Amino acid sequence: MKNTLLLAFGLFLTIISTSAQSQTYEQIGSYTQADITSMAASFGIPSNLYTAEYGVDAYKVLYTMPYMDEDIEVSGAMFIPTGVDSNCDLPIHTYMHGTIFERNQAPSFMSIEGILGYLMSSPGYIVLMPDYVGLGESQLMHPYVHAQSEADAGIYMIEAISTFTDDLSFTLNEEIFISGYSQGGHAAMAMNKEIQENWSDSYEVTASAPMAGPYDMSGVQAILSVDVEAYPSPAYFVYNVIGWNSFYGNIYEDLSEIFQEPYASLMPDLFDGETGPAEINAALPTLTSELLQPGIVDEILSDTNHPYMLAAIDNDVHDWTPENFMQIYYCSGDNTVYPENSISAYDHMIENGAENVSLFDGGKLNHGECAGPSIFGGLLWLQQYYEECEPESVTNLNDMDWTIAPNPAPQGTITLIGVPSQTRWNVRDLTGRVVNSGVGSEVSLGHTTSIYFVEVEGRGIVKVLAN
Repeated sequence: MKNTLLLAFGLFLTIISTSAQSQTYEQIGSYTQADITSMAASFGIPSNLYTAEYGVDAYKVLYTMPYMDEDIEVSGAMFIPTGVDSNCDLPIHTYMHGTIFERNQAPSFMSIEGILGYLMSSPGYIVLMPDYVGLGESQLMHPYVHAQSEADAGIYMIEAISTFTDDLSFTLNEEIFISGYSQGGHAAMAMNKEIQENWSDSYEVTASAPMAGPYDMSGVQAILSVDVEAYPSPAYFVYNVIGWNSFYGNIYEDLSEIFQEPYASLMPDLFDGETGPAEINAALPTLTSELLQPGIVDEILSDTNHPYMLAAIDNDVHDWTPENFMQIYYCSGDNTVYPENSISAYDHMIENGAENVSLFDGGKLNHGECAGPSIFGGLLWLQQYYEECEPESVTNLNDMDWTIAPNPAPQGTITLIGVPSQTRWNVRDLTGRVVNSGVGSEVSLGHTTSIYFVEVEGRGIVKVLAN
């Protein structure tokens, strides 16, 4: 793995595409299947739940998208599995990253969150990670939690990479998966909504997994963030105000209208795209009464036409009716991005008539603790809707060994084919917990729609969907 890391960060192979929109890409890394297996182990991912199927090449992509009535250049990371059979068309998984304050922490700079692209791509996905406006290579002010630009960053990246298919020797199927955590949860929801409402002639989302996002900005996140005595991460709220003002231009003329001194004067330097969250939070008070101007909270909350509240309403993404499968992840112990955001989104969607939306509570974890289980759980959950390509050579090998039928299993019961009758088996759920075990050819998975892993003693593991 050390050699591949040196290659990734020391030697940049630049390959320029020649599309009419001047989209470009350059290779920035390459991990083998063994590298990714080691990475999964280092993250503590159980080997019985995750298998690295392919090696993966990583690329930085530069592309254009509309923003404030102009076409601007933005960046993102693209991950392509290697060694895939040429007859296999690949799905797209767009992962939307969480809050970052420094431009060089965006996925295309191979940040920690960006590195996850190797894990997400290895099962057989083209993985896209947009950097967003104002992050990565973009030098604009990042319009933090701005739904339209988040959605456009994802959609126009899909448009861009479709011009690279011949050069990079991959083909796309019609499956589109979307996930994201924290701000990325909001961005994933925004992208899913935008595709369904305005891009349905071109794309259809197969399934999405928004995680711990501030979906209800006007009714939950914005209100609770200021209407508390102390907020643990004041950088988030300030980032939101400055970011929205960079787009709408009417929330304030001077930061001192919203924030008290000396903090207001510090903010332009703190939010320069080069300063990290620890330094920003250390410079700002957690007490709302010390940070915000007296009376400004009441002024904002009592006036639905206040520019900040109008911006919040414009960036709500919770009240619509998804037509695709969706699972919303959150943790009940999160006091940064409030759980009520996820509950509000779920309640509105069910009330609107959504039939394929579910809600998953990861337990009493804080915002940071909730990230890993949610991101990995979401990846596994999405895989149940992924129609994995099985080339003829692989199918024949499976027929000679053992297999299961049917898969998917609509009645929750499967038959083991090619397994001696007295061989012991276990069924594990997405957490790795054994939910059933026994001997014989008939296996019950239960009636809950989910992915299960059937482990046959001495013969390996096969993934199956019960639906």
